[in-house]
Amino acid sequence: MNDADSNLSDSPDGAGVAERPASSGPHPDDADPDAKNTGRVSSLIETAQRKRRNTFYGWWIVIASVFSNGTGGAIHWQGFSVFFLPVTESLGLSRFQTSLVFSFARLENGLMGPFTGYLIDRLGAKWMAFFGSLMVGVGYIVLATTETYYQFLIVYIFVISFGASTSFMQASMAALNTWFIRRRGLVMSINAAGMRGGAAIFIPTLGWLLSVYSWQTVSVGIGVMMIVFVAPFALAYRRSPESYGMLPDGDTPQMRAQAERDSGRNAALRSDSVWGVKEALRTSAYWLLALATTLRLGVTSAIQLHAIAIFVWKGESELAGATMLGLVAAIAFPIILVMGWLSDRVARGPLLFVSYSISAVGLVMLNFVEGTVLVFIAFAMFAPAQASASVNWSLVGDLFGRRNFATLRGLLAPMYNGATVVTAAGAGYMFDRTESYTIVLWTGAALLFGAAFTFFILKPPRRADPAEVEAV
Repeated sequence: MNDADSNLSDSPDGAGVAERPASSGPHPDDADPDAKNTGRVSSLIETAQRKRRNTFYGWWIVIASVFSNGTGGAIHWQGFSVFFLPVTESLGLSRFQTSLVFSFARLENGLMGPFTGYLIDRLGAKWMAFFGSLMVGVGYIVLATTETYYQFLIVYIFVISFGASTSFMQASMAALNTWFIRRRGLVMSINAAGMRGGAAIFIPTLGWLLSVYSWQTVSVGIGVMMIVFVAPFALAYRRSPESYGMLPDGDTPQMRAQAERDSGRNAALRSDSVWGVKEALRTSAYWLLALATTLRLGVTSAIQLHAIAIFVWKGESELAGATMLGLVAAIAFPIILVMGWLSDRVARGPLLFVSYSISAVGLVMLNFVEGTVLVFIAFAMFAPAQASASVNWSLVGDLFGRRNFATLRGLLAPMYNGATVVTAAGAGYMFDRTESYTIVLWTGAALLFGAAFTFFILKPPRRADPAEVEAV
């Protein structure tokens, strides 16, 4: 996994043994087959040990983040859509009221985003993610004991959502952004693919469990899994490669210097230019990124929340809707990996333009198609929008560097979570008034087209004096 691997010569048998120079005399191993075999085994062991020592630790962080987000992140961020109708019916709520739970949770995330982002940058992702995951687990267990709407609202927002605001994507992305530069798009896409892969498994599973057990029983099971299985993965996070005597991506100093030179000639390659927080906030690039991200998340969060309800509106059962939503997550899985790999080689803005334009067309089509197959195809066109999130967040690191990534990303949270409050609750309100998602889908398509265009025109910020770096 490490480009800066050992300097051993590659032998024909792949053992990495240096070739023996020719000599006129016999070699000891030639006279003793056992000695020759012993020498080869020793060489293999030595090579394996050296390669193990040279494995870049950042890849272990990738693995930990994939499992954390593929279980805890997928269930929390994607699973609420499965709970949406059972909770609505169990507590005797309108869809607007249930939407408010999710909306207020996102509002809380938005208000806490700058604060938690600052703490992650200053204290590190490890313990923020660990204790946040424990809080989420406890919250789901307590949630099962709630009997009124207001109890449910308080526990979900102030315990579960508060813990999730640091324990999943925000902490893991900050860690990955610190440990990778050249492969930033790829590793963030692997991280996002882990969540979509988990959603492809857990959303249909939750749909089946909720058809057999009460949502309270399922909530307790989720809480136990968060505490026992998810939280320990956070302990694999580390502050930075430099603090362990490494460079990002496992590069040698020569490789890092070459990457910096290449970044000046090719817009698809990324440098590690450091921007201060106040300095970044004075650039038009940051605010265009904020606008595009807000439009994108306002739509994708609302559609994800109401996804199963939309399938039911189109004539499907709740279980069928959960199954199809899981299949869409499965479709998004390879798209995420391809887009992450591709985004490290081409400019990310035009790539996002194509992605969100396709998804906007899919939302328009949902208003006109009927029948399970056509409805699924139209909704599956929404998969690129879900698959592009990692490319969006990679832009924060591309444009403004590693040092203040979590802080700058956290400062975006009030904007995009504020938009989510309006869109998610608004979608529920419109359905309650019209018994239709038609206006919601048309509005979502228009906003996605706006996000696509904004990403397309986004350009890297420029300093008047390239040597100027603001202290933070």
